[in-house]
Amino acid sequence: MSDWTWEYMPDAETILGGLSPEHRAEVASVAQRITDAVTVRRIGTPFDISEGVSQVKQHVESQLMLWYQEDYRDDVVLILRAQHFGAAG
Repeated sequence: MSDWTWEYMPDAETILGGLSPEHRAEVASVAQRITDAVTVRRIGTPFDISEGVSQVKQHVESQLMLWYQEDYRDDVVLILRAQHFGAAG
């Protein structure tokens, strides 16, 4: 079993720009939980080159919405966009 990780795509400032430190921490926490779930779901699933990257998926929790992809080639969850509906502005 490999250890999946997560990262921002293209970078943290593009994804999180304007969010408070508390909201940024919430995004990181949810991203880690998504990654943990993908790790468990992919146990025993062989890599298939025809499915290198998933379609864009979304996860909604409380006032936070994340858009992400699962990259099966590198065992990484790519956080593409974060929207916190409790954030000012």
